[in-house]
Amino acid sequence: MPPPSSQKSTRFAYILLALYIAASLSYFLANVSGFIDNYFDLHHRPETPFTFDADTLQIQTVRPEAKQAGLGVGDILVQVMDKPYAGQAPWLNLIRTRLHPGDTLSVRVRKQDGTRQTLRFRLAARSSGNHGRFREWGGILLAFSLPPFICLLVGYWVVAARPRDLNAWLILFILTFPETLFSIGVGWWPGWPSFWIVVWMQFQQALSPLALLLFGIYFPERWNLDRQHPWLKYVFIAPLTASVPIFLWQVAHNSFAGAMSARQELFLTWVGRVDTVFAMACICIYFIALQAKLRARDTAADTRRRLRVLMIGSEIGLGAMLLAFVILPLFHIDVQHNWIGIAAGIIFLGFPFSLAYVIVVQRAMDVRILLRIGTKYALARATLTFARAVLAVALVLSLVFILRAPTVTPRAIIEMAVLAGLLLLLQSRFVRNLSNWLDRRFFREAYNSDHLLAELSNQVRKYNDSGTILQLVTESLARTLHIDKIAVMLRGAGGFDLQQERGLELAAVAAGPGSIRLPLNSTTIRNLTRINSPVKLYRENPDGWLLLASHQERQLLDDLSAELLLPLPGREQMMGLIALGPKRSEEPYTPSDLRLLDSVATQTGLALEIGELARSLASAAAQRARIEREIEVAREVQERLFPQEIPVLEGVSLAGHCRPAQGVGGDYYDLFPLDDGRIGIAIGDVSGKGISAALLMASLRASLRGTTLDAPKDMAPTLEKINRLVYEASASNRYATFFFATLNPQTSELTYVNAGHNAPFLLRRCGDGFDVRRLEAGGPVVGLLPVASYEEQRLQLAPGDLLLTYTDGISEAMTTAEEEWGEERMLAAAEVAFDQPAAKIVEAMLAAADAFTGSAPQFDDMTLLVLKMETAASA
Repeated sequence: MPPPSSQKSTRFAYILLALYIAASLSYFLANVSGFIDNYFDLHHRPETPFTFDADTLQIQTVRPEAKQAGLGVGDILVQVMDKPYAGQAPWLNLIRTRLHPGDTLSVRVRKQDGTRQTLRFRLAARSSGNHGRFREWGGILLAFSLPPFICLLVGYWVVAARPRDLNAWLILFILTFPETLFSIGVGWWPGWPSFWIVVWMQFQQALSPLALLLFGIYFPERWNLDRQHPWLKYVFIAPLTASVPIFLWQVAHNSFAGAMSARQELFLTWVGRVDTVFAMACICIYFIALQAKLRARDTAADTRRRLRVLMIGSEIGLGAMLLAFVILPLFHIDVQHNWIGIAAGIIFLGFPFSLAYVIVVQRAMDVRILLRIGTKYALARATLTFARAVLAVALVLSLVFILRAPTVTPRAIIEMAVLAGLLLLLQSRFVRNLSNWLDRRFFREAYNSDHLLAELSNQVRKYNDSGTILQLVTESLARTLHIDKIAVMLRGAGGFDLQQERGLELAAVAAGPGSIRLPLNSTTIRNLTRINSPVKLYRENPDGWLLLASHQERQLLDDLSAELLLPLPGREQMMGLIALGPKRSEEPYTPSDLRLLDSVATQTGLALEIGELARSLASAAAQRARIEREIEVAREVQERLFPQEIPVLEGVSLAGHCRPAQGVGGDYYDLFPLDDGRIGIAIGDVSGKGISAALLMASLRASLRGTTLDAPKDMAPTLEKINRLVYEASASNRYATFFFATLNPQTSELTYVNAGHNAPFLLRRCGDGFDVRRLEAGGPVVGLLPVASYEEQRLQLAPGDLLLTYTDGISEAMTTAEEEWGEERMLAAAEVAFDQPAAKIVEAMLAAADAFTGSAPQFDDMTLLVLKMETAASA
């Protein structure tokens, strides 16, 4: 965590940035809105009848209405509306807000012969724009507002990314200058807004050359000449700084005072010339400083790449502006009303983008790589779609202009043909062929690397052996990207262990696999798992996750010379990672490298997972066969625990069936004779499923058979013993619901205890319907409590009665829509088969449950135990 002082300074820097954004955007919006208001006459203001020099008050241009009144070029303005001229602010307030078209303006001027005249004339209304002027002025608005706005956004972004970097603030000052250079509407607003707008413009125009000079001296490292002679820069800083208050005084005088004296005018003229000379000198020194640092022998490779990018971007961007707005006007070529100004504005954007790039990026790329990336983005599908849309709109607008124009000019037809030709050229096949041709012609090495990496991502899918895969990947990456140090770490039991390396000089490498490890809970592994994409490592300005890593973890990454970490993703977990060292050229990994390496890593991770899955499947198959044999044995044993012979009694039919949800289950039923002639009837449901439930079921059966050997008369003490035995033989969270009854075949008396089991039903025919009784008396489940008490009940059965005992797997059988069969449907099925013997009733009820659930899987063990008292007729 940064210290509190650092946090305070960063917070203060962001506050300054917010204030700067408010001021610069206000100027930009005033500039653009003034131009739009001027062109479209939104406030219905009159035409300005004349213009004059703000310093000398000499008339420079005259409109017809003022010329008819006697006003001429060269006259000196003395009074306005019978009051002495008091500056630009009152004049703009008068002409922009107080007067309207048709009002009379009174001015007093001094003619060139020295005489003074008072002139009055009516103000003319402004003419609104037409379609022809829209094409002309629309181009001007695009060329003179879009580049400054983009420069501002780039400057804001750079400072937001590096708020405490002095070079970032210098870039912001430099990139604010274009909005003052392209001033197409700042003089439109009256009063105090006009004054503050001009103050901001003068301040930025004086500050920008100084910012460019200091940036050239200090970026990315201090110029050696400045180290030797630090006083030299003040030769340029001092006069430029001193001119700021002079120009601000000039702005204040022009806004709120009259004409300047001849001495004042001469002084300001010389100050302006000196300021221009020193401003041009700052620009020249900027380029000289960059060139000197480029040629210095001790300049680091990354610094040299930054300087080269900055030099080329500055030469192209500033050179385009110098050519379009300084050199061409000297030859009387107007660039504001044709495509030259727009093209110059677009080319100029290379300058702010190069400034932002060299500051923000952690490690700079070579110019050739940037050009290749630029062509890739320029020819990308999204960019082409946008370009086609813009060209289509431009083509439609050109057609509309031609149809509305009284005459069709050859120039308009040529423009339409050019737009249509460009639209046809921007087709996918042509652009794809152009991109491939540019790669082969100018970026051969990068083109070959891309193809080799693409082929590698396809090759790794052919292998399942991890050793072969890792050997292929490391050798191919080293050869293709010219990387000397590579390490591959794969997931192990407690972390990621080094499995393959190339070029490393670590003592731990000789110790073999497992000697170098990143734990599963390490910051590096957690970060790679979270983002699942390549991660660059920069020691100079580390990311947050690297700052949070332990010292041992950072030391390990340093020992591996890791500059790029590639996660090897599987379908559900990360299989490993590849740590790539720096390239021999010390260039950073390009976006194309990262995209292709990510593809290689993805295919490698899947190949490793498939290999691991193949080995796991072979092991699992052997394990499954062994488990299936053991389950089959357990199923056979469990089947032996169910009644092998059903007791045969006169006047009584008994039947039971258990269908486990798995190979073995926890449901239990039993029918067995007691020594005194009674028949024991038991059904239970053990908590859980599978082997563990089957074991507890066997324990419950053994406890029941053991406690009933002497044919006890009282059921409650018997259940208490069974509960204690099951409790002692099972885990604390294991229990069983249990219903136990005895039937005296001589008297048809049923004695029973219900230990938390689903209450059995006794069905007795009553006329055309049935009387249904639930057998609920008893106590808690067995095996959960060490001591439990139970209550027994006695019931006299009659001929034709049906005793239905079941487990919840029967009543809660569900469809695929999770609808339960329920007790009502279960009883309805029993009533349908009521007159059948017990075995038929069991078959009919299971068939009814299966018909209801359909194709739904069986979720729980299903057990039925039926006792049917036969009638005299059926007997």
